[in-house]
Amino acid sequence: MKKLFVLFLMIAVTSALLFNACKGGSAKKKSLNGFDVSMLKDEAGDLAKEGDYVYFRYYVKSKDSLIFASNMQTPVIKFKLPKIEKTDIKNAQPITDALHLMSKGDSIIVSQVLDDNMKKSIGIPGIEMLDFHVVLVDIKDEAGYNADMEADKKANEEKAMESKGKADEIAEKAKQILADYKAKKLDDKMVTLASGLKYYVHEAGTGPKAENGKRVSVNYYGMLMDGKHFDDSWSRGQEFVFGLGAGQVIKGWDEGVASLTEGTKATLFIPSALGYGAQGSPPVIPENADLMFYIEVGKVNQ
Repeated sequence: MKKLFVLFLMIAVTSALLFNACKGGSAKKKSLNGFDVSMLKDEAGDLAKEGDYVYFRYYVKSKDSLIFASNMQTPVIKFKLPKIEKTDIKNAQPITDALHLMSKGDSIIVSQVLDDNMKKSIGIPGIEMLDFHVVLVDIKDEAGYNADMEADKKANEEKAMESKGKADEIAEKAKQILADYKAKKLDDKMVTLASGLKYYVHEAGTGPKAENGKRVSVNYYGMLMDGKHFDDSWSRGQEFVFGLGAGQVIKGWDEGVASLTEGTKATLFIPSALGYGAQGSPPVIPENADLMFYIEVGKVNQ
């Protein structure tokens, strides 16, 4: 059910750096490839080096404006650091530079001045400089990384089996919700927003609120208002994860999920204008189709 509209800042991993002095200190210094860097948090430990698997997250700002946050796509990025090389700053990558200056637990800001070609390539012509705020969560060797990947795979397989086992139960539940809606049995607790979106909370969650800028995982079951099922996450055995407010989903989802909290079970009744509109999404969703989604909000992450 995704609308495939995702904001990406392409961060390649092709170069790295060395400080020309010792690690640490709050003053700005130059990286090997000429970026300005400032250490925000400097923990004791060995620097990340070529061949290490670094686990990190980052966000990108221009002055006080947030441009991108990696946790909108994944909680932690994991990759193997490349060979250290000196290169022209136009070809260097600020995040890779930063990671080679860091040990586990460190946080750093590395700044990149944009030339006209860079502005054009990333589609933000009015911005002169980007600040990359990088946090190095962990450093693993090959064995540690492989162990983590195996553990993640096992956990995901177990979760998928559990989810698939609920698919039939969820399908029946969704059908009953739609029948109750048409019979006006949900009217007393239905919330109607100014946009025309309606939602009914079956069970309120107790976790953090799903707000724009946060990464949210959701299980969902989607139906047309005639009862036809068109998509769901349970039968696939995998939650749908997206960045809220980033245009990655239909407007009804961005607005509806933002009204809920972690752990909430609710049903969204989405008018066509907040769904796929007059064009629909052939061949599954017809023109001007109102939609119903039964959803269960999983994790809400910063």
